Amino acid sequence: MPASGTPFLANSLDRERSADLVRPRWSWRRAWQNHMYILPSFLLVLIVCTWFVTWGDWRFFDSENFCGFYDAQALSMIDGRFDVPPDAIGNEAFIFRGKAYGYFGIGPALLRIPLVIAFQNMDGRWSHMMMLVGCGINLLCAYRILRLIRPNDSITTPAQRFLHSLFILCAGIGSTNVFLAGRSFTYHEAIMWGGAFSLLFTWMILKYLAQPRYRWLVLAGFFAFMSLHCRPTVGAGALLAICLISVMLAWRALTKSQPTQSLLAFTAVARPGRHALIAAAVAVITVATYFGVNYAKFRTFNGIPLQYYAWYNAVPIRMKITGGKQINLKNIPTGLATYFGPHGASFDRQFPWILLSRQPISLGSPTTEMVEGFSSVPVSMPALTLLATVGCVALVRGSRDFVRRMRLPAFALLLGGGIVLGCVDITERYLHDFYPGLILCAGVGLSRLETKEQLWRPMVLIVALTIISIVLNCSFSFVHQRIGYDAPPKKLAEYTHLQETVNRLLPGSP
Repeated sequence: MPASGTPFLANSLDRERSADLVRPRWSWRRAWQNHMYILPSFLLVLIVCTWFVTWGDWRFFDSENFCGFYDAQALSMIDGRFDVPPDAIGNEAFIFRGKAYGYFGIGPALLRIPLVIAFQNMDGRWSHMMMLVGCGINLLCAYRILRLIRPNDSITTPAQRFLHSLFILCAGIGSTNVFLAGRSFTYHEAIMWGGAFSLLFTWMILKYLAQPRYRWLVLAGFFAFMSLHCRPTVGAGALLAICLISVMLAWRALTKSQPTQSLLAFTAVARPGRHALIAAAVAVITVATYFGVNYAKFRTFNGIPLQYYAWYNAVPIRMKITGGKQINLKNIPTGLATYFGPHGASFDRQFPWILLSRQPISLGSPTTEMVEGFSSVPVSMPALTLLATVGCVALVRGSRDFVRRMRLPAFALLLGGGIVLGCVDITERYLHDFYPGLILCAGVGLSRLETKEQLWRPMVLIVALTIISIVLNCSFSFVHQRIGYDAPPKKLAEYTHLQETVNRLLPGSP
């Protein structure tokens, strides 16, 4: 027996090395045969999202209002500062010592740095492309995570292929993904990238839990870093998962035991102490840079010091309503009832007939500062909700390793996204904070359903719910894009003309 480990660990490592030797070599032909079935759904989703992102004009590099902040932030960071020109941030500025700052994280600005250096005349024109890339990453991660959590990698029946295609359609255009794609606002991009990096984190951490390698852990840590610096709410979930893994690894190194192997299917690690140090270092760097950036901006660790918010200073009553806090625990009951309740849509006699709701369910005495159009998870995403419900039951039972590995990221990301329940604002874009956790749980649910012998009944239901999800979310996105804040007059006129045309064609319309 080697002096550095137990017989169990040595045998596990031997089996792992043997598996590496006999694993079939990757080839383009094999990859094409295994994955070609999913390409039509990918293509359809990307076409629809591209239409929304480009306003139906198919121009990828047009400028749009309130889409140049990250370009300005990238240029400022190159110069060693964080303030931006006032016109790059507008009413969303935080004015501190006479300079304008954004409360948004630096993650999307880091992605911009190579672009603003290489293409100096393209400032303010990258948002459309960035949103499309984020949409593509969401689809890719949803698919790869779905394949990772299956009991085996083979897709043998048409029913399985069809269910996977429906899953991709739901993830792409039957969810808040397409709503965010409708406007490339700075805060839409922040939420899009926060969710995308959380899914990338999940992809890597699942690979790490199954086959601990330094590269998977480092990549997972990097994606957790980027997620937090794009969207602190959902990013907090990825950071929590990294912290928990660090603790588990440290415990393994100190006690020489495997306490989480059965609970999380966390494979034995040859040198848990080294892995624990890497995970801890990632967590420390992520937290230190987040608070460090806040302090460099505002001389406080608070990332949203509302006393400097130009919008609140222009309307002082908002500061009084919120008490100077963006998150309040007594808002959580209202957030739960609103974002997971039945009042997620409203109806109109004019095209497109289905609109976002504006009547939240208030419980207790919430400090609600602003209510925009919103929907709820079960109303706007019924297909993913059904699959996620099945997945949650499977996660609790945890009958297989591939399901137990999902417990940690699913719990952490749902908890991180849940922070938004205490927010003083209610709006549809915040619903996307639940998107990564919802995709994970729904993927588990789908992997559970596709093992059943009689698939036609659940398949009919999922098809119906997928159609409803697509119609609702595309309608929400279209209306928000065309008549929402700062919509171009030309697009508003096009929308009005289309509405009038459809109304004339249908009998009984006003």
